[in-house]
Amino acid sequence: SLRTGAVRLALQQLTDEQQQVLALRFEQGRSVADTAELLNKSVTAVKQLQFRAVAALRRQLGEWQ
Repeated sequence: SLRTGAVRLALQQLTDEQQQVLALRFEQGRSVADTAELLNKSVTAVKQLQFRAVAALRRQLGEWQ
């Protein structure tokens, strides 16, 4: 569908780190702590990456509504 394509395109616009965080958190269901350990980052860094990634997706996908 057009919406699915828009989501895929929006995800591709994120940084590699943001994509990794979203994949671990939402696709794999990992905790923030697990994600931080897997990516060798602090919990705070993971939270910031996730927040910024979700905000970017909202901005990009808002253009499709």
